[in-house]
Amino acid sequence: MAVSQTVLPPFYTGLEFWIGFSVGLAGLVFSVLAFIEARKAKEAASEAGEIVKIQTVAIELTEVAQKLDKLDAQLTFVQARDSLNEISRRLRRLIAPFQDHDEFEPVCSTLKTTLSSAKEALDNLISQDGLMTELPPNSVYFATQSHLAGISGNVAELIGLIEKKTMVN
Repeated sequence: MAVSQTVLPPFYTGLEFWIGFSVGLAGLVFSVLAFIEARKAKEAASEAGEIVKIQTVAIELTEVAQKLDKLDAQLTFVQARDSLNEISRRLRRLIAPFQDHDEFEPVCSTLKTTLSSAKEALDNLISQDGLMTELPPNSVYFATQSHLAGISGNVAELIGLIEKKTMVN
């Protein structure tokens, strides 16, 4: 018995192969394009999220600046201490993410120095034995006023830098 052998043409010569190949290739191209667009969308969303965070910090800094500008001349030592502690804590928290950036570092450093100077000026009102003596009227305000104005100026400069950063992006 003789075995007949049939030689089939190669699979790539058929129309079905080329149709399937074309569809697969088109699917691959569209998948790569979709991946690239998704990556761009992710970057845009991250950038938008960063801008929202920066704008939130700018709003909080503006609130601090307004609080600094509204201090009363009849300020008592306890009120000044509490207010300065609150402002210092809040500002240090707000500037922490920015202080390592080259554009923000000088202002952040100056702001921290001015906060420390204001605390020292307030501490100088306490007598050497640590007891509170009767202070002359407005002495707390006058002892800290120039420092608080400096803090306010540094905060305003920082707000300006933050606004500049959001405009560039």
